[in-house]
Amino acid sequence: MSISREYRPVPALSPDLAPGDFLAPSPFVQSEHPRIVSLAEDLVGQTANARDKVIRIKDWLYTEIEKRPVISVPNALETLNNKMGDCNEHAVLFAALARASGVPAIIEAGLVYLNGRFYYHAWNAVYLDQWITVDALMDQFPADVTHIRLTRGGPDSQLDLMGVIGNISLEIVDIQYD
Repeated sequence: MSISREYRPVPALSPDLAPGDFLAPSPFVQSEHPRIVSLAEDLVGQTANARDKVIRIKDWLYTEIEKRPVISVPNALETLNNKMGDCNEHAVLFAALARASGVPAIIEAGLVYLNGRFYYHAWNAVYLDQWITVDALMDQFPADVTHIRLTRGGPDSQLDLMGVIGNISLEIVDIQYD
């Protein structure tokens, strides 16, 4: 399998990823909680442009949420209260803030290539006329090509990875720079 960067818009998404489905809160992505809504309003202000909203939320998460491993089931409100977390906490809080700002957001999980190795990782995708990846932990919008999605949905969908972890073998055979 070859993985490469996309340079043009992808076709419309499949029916199971309708953007409107990813504006609603969930047990882990509490996008209607007053503290989440208030912070989202503070971050995006009167910004009408969805792309600018995404950048403001990503930038805030990157600078204000401490990057530290956490052993728990991630949820947005707890992450906001603790102001720390790993990729999972960043992803659920990003999704909650984006949704509270009117930007459809989903959590993606899979592998990321970093410092010569592949690691389990979680990030987001937002809908801006098409699904575009964003990684608040790594300060990337769009997320770079080293992100290999294996699942998407909420934190509960990451359980799908349990049967895959430790059973994937990847090898970098060629790197091309444009």
